Amino acid sequence: MIRPPLSSSPPSQPSPYRYLGRGGGERPVRMQIIFALVAGMILVAVPLYLWRGPRPDSIPSADAAVTDAGTTDASAPVFVVDAGPPPVTLSSFTTIRCENPGPGKTPPERCDHVTFFEDGLARAIRENTACAPTGKSQTTVSFVLEMDFRTKKTNLFVGKSSSIKRDKAKELLRCVKRAMPKPDWPTIPHQYVRYKVNVVATYPPADNKLSL
Repeated sequence: MIRPPLSSSPPSQPSPYRYLGRGGGERPVRMQIIFALVAGMILVAVPLYLWRGPRPDSIPSADAAVTDAGTTDASAPVFVVDAGPPPVTLSSFTTIRCENPGPGKTPPERCDHVTFFEDGLARAIRENTACAPTGKSQTTVSFVLEMDFRTKKTNLFVGKSSSIKRDKAKELLRCVKRAMPKPDWPTIPHQYVRYKVNVVATYPPADNKLSL
């Protein structure tokens, strides 16, 4: 018996095994579609995560911090401490006398002020209030300062208008003298050879207390 010859596929139809090989064009198209879908999901998921993700705790505002700091406990104890040496008030400097060698006198109102010594004496008095005598009433001390540019010497003492005795003012004078600046005599501006000036220091009562 003669078998008919096997018929082959028509040349116009592609082979069914063509798309299984590496040279086919259908698999690259599918891979491109899959990559595009994955990229789209990433582009959508990342912004959503960042938007809905956990946020750091808010930093307290400055107003809240001030409010907390200003809150005090009513039951907290109140301390009363010593305020230390009371402040001292000084009068304006008064020139008692200024003079040059020779006859004649200069009216005090025409005398110039030697600011180096006046400022130095005022600062020394304020810095040494702890050396002042204490009492239940205010105390006044009249400081008199003499300056001699010829002999390059100064003299500080307590005037008669003071409300304390001179023996009680000795310690205060020692403290103030130690705090006086050392003069460089040739560099200090002045018009006369000798000066005598006065300033009054008023010390309030020393039993002041400060409540905290």
